[in-house]
Amino acid sequence: ASKESEDCSRSPKRPREGEELVPAEVVEVEGSGWSGDGDNDEGYGIQEVGNSIRLWKVVKLLEQSTLVQGLDESTDLVPGRYEGGFKVWECSVDLCQYLMQLYNLGESDGKDGNGSKHGDLQGKSVLELGCGQGLPGILCLAHGASSVVFQDFNKEVLRSVTYPCVEKNARHHGKQTNGAATYISGDWSGCRDLLGKQCYDLVLAAETIYEPKSIPSLLDLLSSCVKPKTGVVLVAAKVYYFGVGGGVAPFEQAVKEQGLFDLDHVFRVDDGASNMREILMLKTKPRRDPGAPDL
Repeated sequence: ASKESEDCSRSPKRPREGEELVPAEVVEVEGSGWSGDGDNDEGYGIQEVGNSIRLWKVVKLLEQSTLVQGLDESTDLVPGRYEGGFKVWECSVDLCQYLMQLYNLGESDGKDGNGSKHGDLQGKSVLELGCGQGLPGILCLAHGASSVVFQDFNKEVLRSVTYPCVEKNARHHGKQTNGAATYISGDWSGCRDLLGKQCYDLVLAAETIYEPKSIPSLLDLLSSCVKPKTGVVLVAAKVYYFGVGGGVAPFEQAVKEQGLFDLDHVFRVDDGASNMREILMLKTKPRRDPGAPDL
């Protein structure tokens, strides 16, 4: 690989004014205290994705978690403490459905379709940001991704939910996935330092742009971890997050101002019964030669 393809950093590393960086860390998940047996379905449920794929998810957790003590099931997030990672959010399922469409994924036995203009997931490196239960990343592992990094703000989410989901889904298919799973916790600024110059073929994020103040850190991270020319970012979100102000429009404006990515609206849900949702695809813009004349 060329030096350019290995180094995907495209904006200066810097803390933002008033920002206290929370160092990211690789989370050890073996022996994390999770009592679930991979062959025991207690505490798990099924998440249908389209008409052909069924993924296991954790459905019994709140009484086991010290993180959410004092919170009830209606609590979506507590800023700086809990970012909603125990739930399976609508946009996470949307992202799974779009991945099926984008890569022509077949039945849950791991067979893939052919003919996608985007190729397939075989051998791809994947980063899922704000993963929670991690269903989109798990789907990638089940269909040939060589590695998936699962990132969540909360270490306990990774240990109590993400890791059990990865293991349960792997065992469900009668085999351990050949792809490698890594788990990192912390905020996005810290994750940028931890990941260094590692670049990914595919970066996934669902329900991550609900607060406008978090968008700059997300874009800073994306600018440093997406493979130039070939890398793809998929951001699944509600059009508007009532009460917190984030959503598609503020994110799209921030992407435009940053100037590093082309953005397309590739998926939309408007069923009249729930908040409208979209998936945005970002690809890095070609690097311009500093000596090239203005057009």
